[in-house]
Amino acid sequence: MEINDIITAISIKLHEAFGDSYEKYVDDVPQGFKTPAFFIQFLSLEHIRQICNRWRVTTLFNVQYFPSSGASESANMTLKVQQSLKEITQLNGSVMLGTGANSEIVDGVAHNFIHFNFFLQEQEEKTFMGSLEQRSKKKG
Repeated sequence: MEINDIITAISIKLHEAFGDSYEKYVDDVPQGFKTPAFFIQFLSLEHIRQICNRWRVTTLFNVQYFPSSGASESANMTLKVQQSLKEITQLNGSVMLGTGANSEIVDGVAHNFIHFNFFLQEQEEKTFMGSLEQRSKKKG
């Protein structure tokens, strides 16, 4: 799994919830972009070791909403964005739950912070024995 897989799933979910009338940006917001728009930003990753070679991975994303008519539109969209991202489906069919969602409005832009958690399992590399040759000498 890669971070881009989660970003793609977020983008697809936003498209399903809000349609084609909203632009979606990932790496950066270009100068002169069209509003209303979403900007999906990866913020952080926490990697915690668990029992039996498992790792719990917690990612944090900021889904920013740029309104076309002001801060009140941003405020109305915060709950809608959080509700739409409570569950995302990756391209491989696995479902991820959005947790710990919170929002704030800064300079008229809605910042929706959402965690997506998952587990990784380390695969042990197994070395199989090639061949065994046995020689014996008899006395006498």
